[in-house]
Amino acid sequence: MSYLYTEKDYKKIILSTSDGIMSDTNRNFSFTKFNTISIKKPSYLKIDAITSDINSDDVYTIKLDKVNYNKASYYNSDLNGLPTILTKCFNGKSTTILDNVALELTPQNINEIVLRITKEDGSGIGSVVIKLEMSIEEKEN
Repeated sequence: MSYLYTEKDYKKIILSTSDGIMSDTNRNFSFTKFNTISIKKPSYLKIDAITSDINSDDVYTIKLDKVNYNKASYYNSDLNGLPTILTKCFNGKSTTILDNVALELTPQNINEIVLRITKEDGSGIGSVVIKLEMSIEEKEN
């Protein structure tokens, strides 16, 4: 028995709101200070971990912008065109994401990532620092 091993492309991305360019009253955080991320084949973006400097019962929603995704494999019921990648309550300091929810990305070159982070009431995050660890991995054939 033999098989042909092909290494899948894998990228790790760590974003902190303290490093992003903030706009729209602490809601949008733009990240451009990284090397271009080239995605050559359909891939999955997964959230691996998230940390924050708060301990609160507020629920935060994180949406992704400036990244192309397979719209046919994603449904969002909030009538907002941006995909929700995580909804989280920070009543502890950190968490590891154990469910296997992923956003399917299409081939592209990513030069900018924008995270839109809001509380349940639609307000921004104020001075809260949120760090998000994501990975992009090629789909299996």
